[in-house]
Amino acid sequence: YAAQSKDPTLTDKGYPTGIGIKNSLIMLGVINFAGMLFTLFVPESKGKSLEELTGENEGEGDIEATPQEGSRFRN
Repeated sequence: YAAQSKDPTLTDKGYPTGIGIKNSLIMLGVINFAGMLFTLFVPESKGKSLEELTGENEGEGDIEATPQEGSRFRN
């Protein structure tokens, strides 16, 4: 949809003009590059759960980080 022609006489009636194919490809490349950068900022998990990585369960002595066989809480 964004790759439609910039010329209003070339688009179908009722549809707005787009930003053009060249600008659409540039926009797609920028978005893909930003996604690659954000992927590099995510730390390697090394087999740990998300709760262990973020320290979400620290200070909660009654709740286990990983449930065992149907029980969620330590007795």
